[in-house]
This record gives sequence, C-alpha cells and structure tokens, in this order.
Amino acid sequence: MDITIPPCNHTSHFINITLRETKEDRCEECGGEISGTAFTCDCCNVWKHISCADKLNRDLPLEIIHPLHFQHRLQLQWLYYWDFICDKCLYISTGYRYRCYSCDFNLDLTCASSVSGQLPKYHEPLRFKDGKKKTIFHYSHHEELSFFKYRKVRKEDYDCFWCEKHLLPSEVCYGCTFCKFYLHQVCGDKIPMTLSRSFHPKHPLRLTYPFVVCIYKCNVCSKWSNDNIPLYVCEKCNFCLDSDCAKHLPSLKID
Repeated sequence: MDITIPPCNHTSHFINITLRETKEDRCEECGGEISGTAFTCDCCNVWKHISCADKLNRDLPLEIIHPLHFQHRLQLQWLYYWDFICDKCLYISTGYRYRCYSCDFNLDLTCASSVSGQLPKYHEPLRFKDGKKKTIFHYSHHEELSFFKYRKVRKEDYDCFWCEKHLLPSEVCYGCTFCKFYLHQVCGDKIPMTLSRSFHPKHPLRLTYPFVVCIYKCNVCSKWSNDNIPLYVCEKCNFCLDSDCAKHLPSLKID
C-alpha cells in the first residue's frame, strides 16, 4: 500500500510523494539504480533512494558562497527536465544544483559540498585557460556545444545524434543539454555539410535547420522535424531530407 508523506523543504513541487517498490528505475539525485522501496512522485515520475531523500531533508542552504565562484552567491535550483554540466567535475547531471544565473555556473550537490577551490588537473584538456569548460560551435547544431563526461542520470541511455550509439560512462562527448543533442567526439567530423542523392540529382542538399528555412517536412518519409534536429535542404527546389533519411538511405556521397 502506498504511504503518502509530506514533501521536504525543497521538493514542494511534489503533490503526492509515495513509497513504492521498483526494480527498473534510477534515482533522480545520484543517478544510481533503485531496487526495492524508494520515494516517487506520481506527477513527475521521479524516483529517489530513501537515503538520497533524507539527505535533501537536512535543510540544504538556499544560497552558498563557493571558492570556485566566490564573486557571486550560488542559488539552489531544482530542474528535473533539464540536465546540466557541473563546472567542477564536468559530468552531466540532473536535479538539484547550485547555480549562478548571471555566469551560467553550475555545481552538483557533491561538488558544491567540497570546500576545495582547485579544479581537477586531469580535466585541463576540457577547459579553457581561464578554467571554464570548453565549448564549440559545430555546424550540426544551432546552439553552442559543451564538452562533458557522460554518466547515466536517467532511466534511458543517451545516444549520439549521428551514429545513434549509446554514450559510454566517463566518455568525453559534447552536446547541448537544453536541446538534448549529443555527439561523440569522433562523430563530429563525420557529419557531411552537403549531400548528393540519386533522387535529387540537380542540386546538392545543404545542412540547415527547420527555423532557418520554411521547410519542415521530409520529402522522403513525410515526417515533420523539430527545431533541434538539422535537415538537408535544397532551397531552389523546396526539397527537404531529414537526418534519419540522410543516414539510412543508400547512395550517400559526401562532398
């Protein structure tokens, strides 16, 4: 039988938190697997280990001053639907964070609890000289992509946009957490900027985005594309090919 309990101070968004048995879910706080009794929210489908929920009940401060970002206070924030990259450990995370809004600086709870003001030296290749995490602008996406180390933070695995294989634990990738767009490092150079197809031989198809041109429907599979996924387009002929068809149909030629 479900047991309804009152929410803790910083989970007031939960309307109905219950204790239930599960074997196939992951903890929203630590990312670990759950086997047995755990807290869940029926509205959000969020699960937490009992130990993780107890930890959050200990009145986490709403603001902290951290030596890694002493110029501004960091505010406690909870956003389950948007992942983030911790600016200290560079792992992808979800749920609670301490955040500086003006600087877009984020720490997960583990790194926020550390009083060390030193960044890990083995992460230096993933940072700029000023210590900030490296970002790039890649032609496959309209937003800036950040380098990060992957760990499983949700029930489903995250896949590389191009090769469609799972991201591996501790693997260095880059991506946009807002759009949930991720790439293996080795796949970044494999995405063609233009395509030639036998069923559209007149002009090459160029990589673009749905909001850039007024073409949203793939002429091959008739599926509508969302703003986060690039398309191959011939603007002269008003012809569109989505990325799935571009990857899976034969006679691909990379210019």
